[in-house]
Amino acid sequence: MLGRSDGILKPAGVRFGSAEIYNIILSFFPTQISDALCVGRRRPTDVDESVVLFLLMASGFELTDELRNEVKKVIARELSARHVPAFIDCCPEIPVTTNGKKVEVAIKQILSGWDVKVSASVANADVLDWYRKWGEEH
Repeated sequence: MLGRSDGILKPAGVRFGSAEIYNIILSFFPTQISDALCVGRRRPTDVDESVVLFLLMASGFELTDELRNEVKKVIARELSARHVPAFIDCCPEIPVTTNGKKVEVAIKQILSGWDVKVSASVANADVLDWYRKWGEEH
């Protein structure tokens, strides 16, 4: 299992790390996708955790339905159908700490409906509002 222990994803009982998804995305789509953020979401009303994959598109590329379906196919083929995220969407920016590490746990909490207090260690904290809005709309 690849990834941080506090960011383990567990949809339908399958445990895996976000890095497993990142490795596939960056290996198979290096020109179209410049980065990704993969987190779990489980709101109080949800029966199970859903995996959400945000893609930061490379300059000149956009997330089309065709590319979204290709990402799903590659993840299913390389890992399993149970690893395929429930949601795949593009994002304007990946939130990172001042050391450049992805802020997965805070985004997971935001999407799950928690009231998250942003620490000073988030280098681009203003983008968290975009994730809050996305969580409210989806």
